[in-house]
Amino acid sequence: MSTPLLAADRVTVALGGRVVLEGATLALRAGERLAIVGPNGAGKTTLIRAFAGLERPKEGAVTLDGVPLAGVAPRARARRIGYLPQGHVFHWPLPVADVVALGRLPHGAGSAADRDAVAAALAATDLEAFADRPVTTLSGGERARVAIARVLAGAPAVILADEPIAALDLRYQLVVLDLLARHAAAGGAVAVVLHDLGLAARFADRIVVLDRGRIVEDGPAEAVLTPERLAATFGVSAAVERRNGRLVVIADQPA
Repeated sequence: MSTPLLAADRVTVALGGRVVLEGATLALRAGERLAIVGPNGAGKTTLIRAFAGLERPKEGAVTLDGVPLAGVAPRARARRIGYLPQGHVFHWPLPVADVVALGRLPHGAGSAADRDAVAAALAATDLEAFADRPVTTLSGGERARVAIARVLAGAPAVILADEPIAALDLRYQLVVLDLLARHAAAGGAVAVVLHDLGLAARFADRIVVLDRGRIVEDGPAEAVLTPERLAATFGVSAAVERRNGRLVVIADQPA
């Protein structure tokens, strides 16, 4: 089996003296689409930040291409890993194209290849008409697409996205997930924190379920999103069925 692009080996992270992620072991390989799900406070954001090198493990280690992530220079790390946090906050009224171009900084920026990458990212996220607009004048959903375009412009091998579709309408939720799926299909890898379990099942090859800081499931959607797991982890009574070839999760009531 090939070396994972990104892997966590028994990673434990403590914040403010409290363990919020415990013993996480997880590998992400080229071509994979991984969804990370779990209730609020389960450790999803901490896991993806540890994967990005933004949280230092108390125990265990994260590796990038088989090399300890802690020893990889920041610029080299940024070329390989694209991180999209929650929130999409922009403080300065830069033109959208300039914000997206920031994704090229790890590569040096300014070349014809950089300009082509920015143009492709704007086109992929349907933002060409906004290229000259100050990013601070855009709606929340439009700013979310700018943030995604910035990550795509950097052409990283791995994209780590924390709730990237939270501010988007239904169409753009599907557009963004399809963009991320195409990135994986082209040989990259994607790990995405999602709250919508139906979209997680539609998007992901694998789903990781976190509960109280621990990975409790890791596998295909049908093996992971069972009524028993949904009751135990999410506290809901739910039906899980296939409709038109897709797995559908229908939450009925609190368990």
